[in-house]
Amino acid sequence: MQNFSTDIKRNILTVILTVIVTLLICITISIPAIADQPDQISQLAALQLTEMAEMGRFDTLLAHLKHHHSNQDDLIANLEMFQNHEQVRNKQRLDDYRAALDKAKEEFEADHIEDALIAAIDAHSLAIDKNELLIHPTVEQITQKADSLAETAFKSSNWVEALSLYRLLNLLYEEHEIYRDQVKEVSRHIRVLQVYTPQLLEEMYRQRAKALGKDDEEPGKIDHQLWTSRLKKVELAMLRETLKQAALTHIDNQGYQPLLEGAIEALIVLLNTEQVATVFPTLNAPDKAQQFLAELTRYQAMLKLPDKKFNEYEVKHMIDRIVMKNESTVNLPEEVLVYEMAEGATDTLDDFSALIWPEDLEQFSRSTSGTYKGVGIQISRRDDRLIIVSPIENTPAQRAGVQAGDIIATVDGKDTSTWSLDRAVREITGPEGTFVTLGIERVSEKDLLEFKIRRAEIVIESIRGWEHLPEGGWNFWIDEDNRIGYIRLSSFIPQTTDDMDNAISQMELDGPINGLILDLRHNPGGLLVTAIDVVDRFIEKGPIVYTVDSDGRRKPERSAKRYRTYKRFPVVVLINKGSASASEIVAGALQDYNRAVVVGTRSFGKGSVQDVSWYPTNHFKPKWGLKLTTRYYMLPQGRIIHRKPQAREWGILPDLIVEMTDQQVEDALNLRQEIDIIRDNNEPDDDNPPPIASDIITKGLDPQLESSLLILKTRLVARNITVAHGQPVFNTP
Repeated sequence: MQNFSTDIKRNILTVILTVIVTLLICITISIPAIADQPDQISQLAALQLTEMAEMGRFDTLLAHLKHHHSNQDDLIANLEMFQNHEQVRNKQRLDDYRAALDKAKEEFEADHIEDALIAAIDAHSLAIDKNELLIHPTVEQITQKADSLAETAFKSSNWVEALSLYRLLNLLYEEHEIYRDQVKEVSRHIRVLQVYTPQLLEEMYRQRAKALGKDDEEPGKIDHQLWTSRLKKVELAMLRETLKQAALTHIDNQGYQPLLEGAIEALIVLLNTEQVATVFPTLNAPDKAQQFLAELTRYQAMLKLPDKKFNEYEVKHMIDRIVMKNESTVNLPEEVLVYEMAEGATDTLDDFSALIWPEDLEQFSRSTSGTYKGVGIQISRRDDRLIIVSPIENTPAQRAGVQAGDIIATVDGKDTSTWSLDRAVREITGPEGTFVTLGIERVSEKDLLEFKIRRAEIVIESIRGWEHLPEGGWNFWIDEDNRIGYIRLSSFIPQTTDDMDNAISQMELDGPINGLILDLRHNPGGLLVTAIDVVDRFIEKGPIVYTVDSDGRRKPERSAKRYRTYKRFPVVVLINKGSASASEIVAGALQDYNRAVVVGTRSFGKGSVQDVSWYPTNHFKPKWGLKLTTRYYMLPQGRIIHRKPQAREWGILPDLIVEMTDQQVEDALNLRQEIDIIRDNNEPDDDNPPPIASDIITKGLDPQLESSLLILKTRLVARNITVAHGQPVFNTP
């Protein structure tokens, strides 16, 4: 009995001890969990702060900091300053918008339709809701009247007036591309006049200026180069080879039909440009002209037949028949026939594909060898106009005030309406020390702006920092206390990556980098291999960029290497409409890998690769060349950045869109240019001190840069909050 009682007591004691141990284990396990809760909450709060900043919700971020983290005086003060700047910027934008709209109404009531259109375009650039502006009663009235005047001018062969009106309408409705085809069609007639009757075209401009009451203004002088000189050495074989290669190798390979349609359309435009009959009298014989036109129209109908595919033999046969019909009717010189058809065919491709005619051969070779001198601009062709993608930093063009988006209307007084890119390069470049005058159309300006620029050797400074150091070189800290760096890349040249490495090393001499702003605004691009190297510095592995051909085959250009990579720190990349080509590859690749936050506005959308073939092939000295777009660049996540006609998506769309008005861009660039000037410190001007880099932020002139700095400062605060509660630093893209 006693033994039984003892066993019961022993069992009860064992159960009690087991319960106690279990409770102790549970308490031990729960202690870190309970302790973890504040850290988890703090980490979540830190991530929320970062998200607010990267979404541009700076007002919400400010209120949150004041309520929960009132000790963050520096960031709170920066956010309050940004808030004040936004109020001033928004008020100025609203005032400018109303003034532009009032100006549009005033000019319309005075029946100054073009001036009214220019004011409407200005208002559109300032409008918050751009589509709403387009249905404003005043803008609709202006559009209807301008459209009617343009159509009347077109029907009466007043090509100069029609082109001017359609171009302005196209600018107003650029996103919708409503007037793109009209601009293209009228531009073809202007091109014909430019080539064959330049004197008549110049007179048309003069008559138009007189009709607008501007007869005291000197119209743009037209290049009077004889067509016989321009078309010298042009042969039928060039047309045949162009059609064949374009049909086979162009990236948007659609066969022969579109090319032939463009070729025939160019001949029809020539026949329907009545002023050309002064040069080719046979066009005055209506019966012969109609016979030739009827034959061309018949071929047009054949090309539109459904399911009809033309092979090389059929194309050759059609061209031969056109040549024969020409000889039996209007008898245009064969070189004219070839030139027009080839120009028409390549016009159906993209803006970067073109023939390099015998007349252009020498200049093209000079431009690609890099031995010429110029003014420092990167240009493109859009809607048959020469567009400045960006002035290159620290060049004569930038110092003169040329801006991204400017239209080069004249060069040394000569109209550029029909110029190819190669022709523009030939005219703008020249011996060092000589002058060239660019006539610039700018949306915000009513009159043509003239910039007389001295040509120079274009020595591009690879990268720039925030401000000059007194002893020379650059200070790359935009915020040294918080160790946030700033690097401007003006273009991608061979030494860019080495220069960037040196800048990063310079900043890391006395500690880690807490953030970096990589400013690619107004960067027109450059070498693909350099862009790849720059991306490689920020990512450890993975493909950097692909090229894709007409069959959709992707080829990785190169993958990242771990040993090249910088120590990890947060990055913000700044872009705008002047960021093109290689700069788009850098911004897009870093965005795809979530390695950087991209801030600004949509980039330019130039993401194509051109191959040049020389003819005759295997010949020491070629007679002509053909430049064709054969591939597109593709980013790691599969995006193609090239802007195609009617495209709704192109380029790089920022993670945070921060718009700047034309005036804001101009003010920021002007101040930046003043800051970058190296001055003689022995002659200080106390009454008129030079600007300093911090003025850009404190005066609120650059909301894109200001937003980028706020994002990085918020990330730093969020990281410090997390670290303070014992958590590891969370990943920073």
